[in-house]
Amino acid sequence: MQGDEQTRREFMRGVLRGAALAGAAVFSAAMLLRKHRAPTEEPCVNNSICRGCGVLESCRLPQALSARRALRKS
Repeated sequence: MQGDEQTRREFMRGVLRGAALAGAAVFSAAMLLRKHRAPTEEPCVNNSICRGCGVLESCRLPQALSARRALRKS
């Protein structure tokens, strides 16, 4: 059954494809875990006035999460 043999190039292509898929899976898992981490107790830079705050989109404080949710609904 000589037709079933794999060439060195096909083998390397398969190995690289597998490594790329594994890397993509690890990257995706890291991004998902990063996104769903619990908010930290970092100090508020705008005295809890979220509307118009410059860091609202990246802030992880509970009041910022609530403000983003309210702004999306309106």
